Amino acid sequence: MSHARGVLLGLAVLVVSLLAPAAATADVVAFPPRPLFWEQPLADPSVVHDGTRWFAAGTGWRGGTATSAQEYAGWVPGAPLLDARPEWARNGDVWAPEVVRAPDGTWLAYYSIPVPGLPRADDRCIGVATSPDLTIPFTPLHTEPLACPPEATTTPASDVVRRERGLPQRGVIDPSSYVAPDGRRFLLYRTQGTPSSIRMVRLTASGLRAAGPSRELLRDPGVLENPEMVDARGQHHLLLSRGDFGRCGYRTVWRRSDSIRRGWQSAPETTLLDRTSTGICGPGGADYVPGTPHRLFVHGWVCDGANGPCESSYSSHDDVGLRGRRVLYLARLRWTKDGPVLARFGQGPAWTPPAA
Repeated sequence: MSHARGVLLGLAVLVVSLLAPAAATADVVAFPPRPLFWEQPLADPSVVHDGTRWFAAGTGWRGGTATSAQEYAGWVPGAPLLDARPEWARNGDVWAPEVVRAPDGTWLAYYSIPVPGLPRADDRCIGVATSPDLTIPFTPLHTEPLACPPEATTTPASDVVRRERGLPQRGVIDPSSYVAPDGRRFLLYRTQGTPSSIRMVRLTASGLRAAGPSRELLRDPGVLENPEMVDARGQHHLLLSRGDFGRCGYRTVWRRSDSIRRGWQSAPETTLLDRTSTGICGPGGADYVPGTPHRLFVHGWVCDGANGPCESSYSSHDDVGLRGRRVLYLARLRWTKDGPVLARFGQGPAWTPPAA
């Protein structure tokens, strides 16, 4: 070996040795990200932490649940969210529940569920349920729904949803709790059908009843749903899902206003999460958990055989083989003067084939 070649080889070895530790400790982030769990469906998530464990609730029969002591691993399915269907409901098919701590330290769950008397079998009203602890299924308030159109053949709700001109006469879905900085409690939700309408109602201090009539915040000719109000940097933000939930084009968007009740209709809309930016098929149903870091839980479609997100052409409406399911992902957010920004996604466990 010549002296020159020896020098070059020595330099190469030195460079590799210097770079190796950095490469070994680099934070390699997979694209697309991995969900928190693979096999258990959990769509339209609501996620809370009670001080010792994480608890997630989502769409399912009487509401699906999962718990874990860690964010990214160890999630296991739990009992249904509700211990029974409310007596005023048609059945126990719960959509998009919202779990929140009550002022007295117990827990509240808001949910939408089919009721008799409305035009379609899946037209719904919103109810509330209570539990002293997240380890105990929630007991619905059986006497009345919280928000419901007057046409439903139930006991009248404390928020009788006024009919607005131009909206279909259907039900209400996607309840979302919001507590204002002054302590007032509100519930946001969506009217079913298109045009879409997002409404807000003030609640009593207990969170169990409406304290007055609801009012419309904004209306959209397409599908705009899953409202989530977040206060950050001195302004109010609405996180929303746009599009067809059963397709990969479903996405998370946001708007901003200086007022809780006004300015939403004219506020510009910005996309926060979509398939292009995340690799996830249909990242929607966002649930925000403030803190350090700021967490955003979303669902997305994964498909059997793909070991990851479904293909961009996927449609759950055409999925006769039921190879697709919505699972839970976890993102980190940063708040800037221009609004929320995706920092990164956390990584759940690698996919392993289910036991035969």
